[in-house]
Amino acid sequence: MAILRNSLIATALTLLFSASTNAHVALNPKFAEPGQNLTTAFHVPHGCNGSATTGIMVTVPDVITVLTPQQVNNWTLSTTYRDESNTTISTITWNNGYLDPKNAIDFPMTLSLPNSDLSSQPNVTLYFPVVQTCQVGTANWTALGNSHEGEPAPTIVIVKNATQAAADAIAIKANSTASASASASGAAATQTGSGASSIYAGILPFAAAIGALAVAL
Repeated sequence: MAILRNSLIATALTLLFSASTNAHVALNPKFAEPGQNLTTAFHVPHGCNGSATTGIMVTVPDVITVLTPQQVNNWTLSTTYRDESNTTISTITWNNGYLDPKNAIDFPMTLSLPNSDLSSQPNVTLYFPVVQTCQVGTANWTALGNSHEGEPAPTIVIVKNATQAAADAIAIKANSTASASASASGAAATQTGSGASSIYAGILPFAAAIGALAVAL
């Protein structure tokens, strides 16, 4: 009985934490150095609320003047330009494709980054807003900085040492995952007592129901 009860609690916590995690459309790799020629890709990890992805449109920041998007099999690539010279890309669109809502895909490009001056700042962030079109609905990955209008836009972060920045980001993510796992284990051990953190406030009724079911068994 104890094994079954612990299994139910662990399953409930896993479902709750999974539901609160939102995988973003992002550039990978996202760290680069001033003046670097970079090959990167827009990673689209899922559809729009269970609907298949049929296209994405990317807005290119003004400071990027040299950029070449890559063809993706079974998708149509098109671009618009900032002026009649047709030399500087303003938007990139990959459409007329199909991506199962539970699958992922990469849309690659190469570009030259500006020779940003980092003597008085640690980094420069470039935003690439993306509108994801699905069979039903859209997802706007267009929020800049701390804006709350839409989901966070994909970024390239220009730093002094891209390799170190990428390693630091991986370490931070690993520590966050470990902390979340530890918190989940602690919550299961204490069975969401009165000292539970406020982060669990919205999920306590569901966790309590799971606990009640476990006791009944």
